[in-house]
Amino acid sequence: MANNNFQQQNNPEVQQAVNAALNEEKKKKKKKKKLIILGVIIAVIIVIAVAASGSESNDDTNTSSNENTTVSSVNAEKKETDENTIGDFKCIVKGAKLTKDWEGKDAVLITYEFTNNSDSPISFDGALDDKLYQDGIELESAILSNDEEAKLIDAVDLKPGITKEVKKAYSLRNKKSEIEVEIQEVFSFSDDMIKTTINL
Repeated sequence: MANNNFQQQNNPEVQQAVNAALNEEKKKKKKKKKLIILGVIIAVIIVIAVAASGSESNDDTNTSSNENTTVSSVNAEKKETDENTIGDFKCIVKGAKLTKDWEGKDAVLITYEFTNNSDSPISFDGALDDKLYQDGIELESAILSNDEEAKLIDAVDLKPGITKEVKKAYSLRNKKSEIEVEIQEVFSFSDDMIKTTINL
């Protein structure tokens, strides 16, 4: 009887001790779960961060390649726009007119539109050197018989920003072959030139 009473008295304490132990075990398990979840979250964040930085570098590469593409496009447009520009000067072959030189031989009168974009006054001949070819052979300058046409040929200086038509005459080899016009700067080490083909 005494033993039973002792067990009954001690049962609640034992039960409490067991419950406390169980609760402690549950707490430890929860802690472990939290640590595992926290570890997984950190790993995910690291993976996302690495992926994002890789994406950013790709974006940078894409951006720089896009910038290069844009620059290339701009350069291409500039080349198209400036195809008649060489150095500080712009020259457009406006036309060609068949005529006669002072000996009555066939000649051509070329009309250029010349713009001086330099900082000082200069003439067409002072700025640019134009050469004409037929069948790969250079044409010589011609003196025209027509006084009116001869008066059109001048070598006046143009101030910066001024545009003027300039006419020059050349003796023709024949009236069938096309004329190749090549224009370069007089004082330049560059091989750049403006090229135009004229069909008579």
